[in-house]
Amino acid sequence: MNFKLKNSLSGRNFFILGIVFVVVTLLSIYILSSLITQISEKSNSTNALRSFIKKQEVLALEFSRFLEIEKEIKQIIKISTPNNLSNNLNVLSTIHANQNLVKNNWFQINNGKIEFRTSNKNADLRTDISDFIAKNGDKDKFNCILKDGQNIFWRIYFKANAANGEVVRYGYDIDLKALRFYFSTVDQLAENYAFVFDKEGTILYHPEIKFIKQNVFKITDVVPSDTIFIPKIDFTKKIGLSEYLKLDIVRYTKRLNVAGTNWYVCVNFPENIANEDVDAIKKYASLIYFITTAILLIFFYLFALFTRKSFQEKEDLAKEKNKLSLENEKIKKEKALIQLHQLKEQINPHFLFNSLNSLYMLIESNTGVARKFTLNLSKIYRYLINPPEQNIVTLKEELLFIEKYIFLQQTRYKDEFNFMITIEDNSVLSKKVPYLAFQIAIENAIKHNIASDENPLNITITIQENKVVITNNLNEKQNFGKESKFGHKYLQSIYNYYSKTDFETFKRDGFFVCILPLIE
Repeated sequence: MNFKLKNSLSGRNFFILGIVFVVVTLLSIYILSSLITQISEKSNSTNALRSFIKKQEVLALEFSRFLEIEKEIKQIIKISTPNNLSNNLNVLSTIHANQNLVKNNWFQINNGKIEFRTSNKNADLRTDISDFIAKNGDKDKFNCILKDGQNIFWRIYFKANAANGEVVRYGYDIDLKALRFYFSTVDQLAENYAFVFDKEGTILYHPEIKFIKQNVFKITDVVPSDTIFIPKIDFTKKIGLSEYLKLDIVRYTKRLNVAGTNWYVCVNFPENIANEDVDAIKKYASLIYFITTAILLIFFYLFALFTRKSFQEKEDLAKEKNKLSLENEKIKKEKALIQLHQLKEQINPHFLFNSLNSLYMLIESNTGVARKFTLNLSKIYRYLINPPEQNIVTLKEELLFIEKYIFLQQTRYKDEFNFMITIEDNSVLSKKVPYLAFQIAIENAIKHNIASDENPLNITITIQENKVVITNNLNEKQNFGKESKFGHKYLQSIYNYYSKTDFETFKRDGFFVCILPLIE
């Protein structure tokens, strides 16, 4: 690997790299600031949503309190006898009538006289209640909104049965204008305001008294579609102009959870309050952005001044490393060549001597085989005396060589050796293996194992997609392991040079296995 520090960190390139670094850093800070702002906006929106839900719950709870009178009446009916039922209802009605919000309060036992507990007992009220009972008396419970001149009431009515079969009808009217003053004391610290309206749009509660009884769809930007909610989201949200504050607001609309009603609540947040924290974060993020820019520019300038000499030293060091790296690669290659030379020095005399002896015997016994033996021997030595420069050859070349080598060995030893070559994929024949790799593996098997006609040495060469597996059965000689193992050292050096780490040899289940990875 060559180190090109001079090209990559020259003065001009270093300046460009520094500018890129500053730009990337500033861009990162800008993106980070934007993300922080988005998170703050999301947090504010979440807080507003929680505040809206809380406000809705408070209003729903307060309105629902007026429905709890039904429980009190039913308890009185339960503990009363026919003789004292009327008196007990009179007492409880009187208590309810003393509440500021209860305007009209009345009850009727069976179909008897309607008893009133209110300051307004005029004939119109009696007639109104009689008509109301005649129309709704058979209903178990009922509530509605009534308009009486400048007043607006929430009428609550229910029917209860005593154990002896007596029927009690009880009703009362809540003054919604008076309710406005009551709600002004509830949830005073909230940075929002709310109003309640029914399905026709009539405002039932509003912090500004003049809006009570008016139609919400006419005096605000709320439209009927705001009361239609999509699945899984039971509220709507929009930006609008407040009819009350005359400011831009964030308006949430939701159904008010009060039993027996079809009412809606709008909770409104001033938009400038919702954005105060976000604006502050934007301000500080911008300040951080500019300060960081200044610091980076100053640092880059000083860094460029004080590191020129250091870069020159690194450049010299890189040259030295490149030189050492090239020398190291040269040494590795030379080491492999030396090992190959030593290997060939071992092969040539020994192999040639044995081969000539075998040839001598064949000349008289089998002239045709002798000719073929001589031809293969000459091709083997031509292959041996012309090694490749990179110490690797194609799988096809090595196979052609080893077939000739096997012929010579089988001619010499006949039934003592069995060879089998299996090619699973012909497309890999163009891949490469170390020069003489097959011969080393086979020679190693022959050297270190006893072979006979009764117990032959079986050698198998299997060519797979990414490797060659050479196996032989074990019948080891006593001097096995005492050899110099030049062959394996040579193969290991070649594979190290080509950065191949999966060359290995091992014994397993009575076999010796040599795995030769293929080189692309």
